[in-house]
Amino acid sequence: MKTKILLWSVGSILIISIAAAVWWELRPQTITFSSGAKLTLVAVQYGKKHAPPNINMPSGSRSRRGNSFSTTNDTLVVWVRQEYDSGQWHNFQYCVYDKADTACVQTYSRNYNGRQGNEIVAVQLDAFPRRQGKFVMRVQENSNGGQEMSDQKFVIHNPARGSFMKWAAESLPATKEEDDLSVTLTKLVFGANSSFTRNQDNPDDPVNKGVTATYNVERNGRPVTNWQPVSVETTDATGNHVGGWCNTQWNGDEGTTTYQWGLWPDESAWKIRFEFSQQSDFAANELWNVQNLPVLPGQQQEMYNYGNRRRASTNAPIAETDLNGYHLKLFPAKDFTDAGNNNWMQGGLFIEASPAVADGWRMTVKVTDAQTNNIQSGEYNTGGTNFRYRLQDIAGMTNLNVTIALHKSRYVEFTAKPEKAAAAQ
Repeated sequence: MKTKILLWSVGSILIISIAAAVWWELRPQTITFSSGAKLTLVAVQYGKKHAPPNINMPSGSRSRRGNSFSTTNDTLVVWVRQEYDSGQWHNFQYCVYDKADTACVQTYSRNYNGRQGNEIVAVQLDAFPRRQGKFVMRVQENSNGGQEMSDQKFVIHNPARGSFMKWAAESLPATKEEDDLSVTLTKLVFGANSSFTRNQDNPDDPVNKGVTATYNVERNGRPVTNWQPVSVETTDATGNHVGGWCNTQWNGDEGTTTYQWGLWPDESAWKIRFEFSQQSDFAANELWNVQNLPVLPGQQQEMYNYGNRRRASTNAPIAETDLNGYHLKLFPAKDFTDAGNNNWMQGGLFIEASPAVADGWRMTVKVTDAQTNNIQSGEYNTGGTNFRYRLQDIAGMTNLNVTIALHKSRYVEFTAKPEKAAAAQ
């Protein structure tokens, strides 16, 4: 009798333990921020067709079930429920890490379904540690209250894990050419310090790190420093691909570009495709100079609406020309009267192109005042048929001088194994 009771007790404990383990594995995964915002992992899908999970949403939602979408290739999509104070501005950036926290990539949500403050979003992952059975996702909340990187993580079971080929890396230095441009890559380093810090509490978080490429550039056999990367795409043998912004510095004839994002460095090699673009000393047939462009009062909404059917900027073009096969129209510049003195966008410059500017072409703009002092400008969603540039420190100005260069990029690709950055002393 005692033996039966003992066996029953042991069996009961074993059943309870298994049930607890199953519950723990299947429990809803949540991330909660100090603002009270809450994210819940709802579903993980892998394939070409993606439909939001069929769960009850609050009344008043735009759609009970939401909209499905398709991708050309098999793609991993993570569905997340975002709940937050709808009276406050919120934005969530999703970061994918390997289990060892070696590196990460960032992605964004899309396909919003529900109402603001309680919505289901699709987080499309074009890069994740495909050789691992599990990986983790952390989230950064951006809101009126500031930024916060989550300590909690979503653990994602990898439905795409499989056997992948391995690429052979080239020995560095390696030289590649396109047209009249030659680029020699001398060094590639992962885990390098980046100029942008996303996690203030942990400087060693891979979300703060970047990739550094060191190289020399020649045009027609002569060293040049007025050509530099403006975009970079990194891929690996498992099917990952990710783009990144570039921050370049020169030391003599040697260029160093730090960019985000790279991929996971345990791969035998990455393919790194750089777009090099000329920055100055353009040929005469690439340039258009316009003097005394009028500056009119306006509002920032004109920048946001530009290109829409109901855009606020309805002025006729001040000047037109044909340049390198494209017809360009330049419109009056705007001084945004609703922007403060320290606002990141105090004015706007508007250019239209016909036909749409093809990939591989870049437009570079230089703006000066009547005394030829440089006016700070920056791209704002440029490309295609609409090119917009934000302007700084133009309050009170009535005229500007504008130089526009329309020029062709060069592309070079390397297959290289990144080395680890040296530890900080």
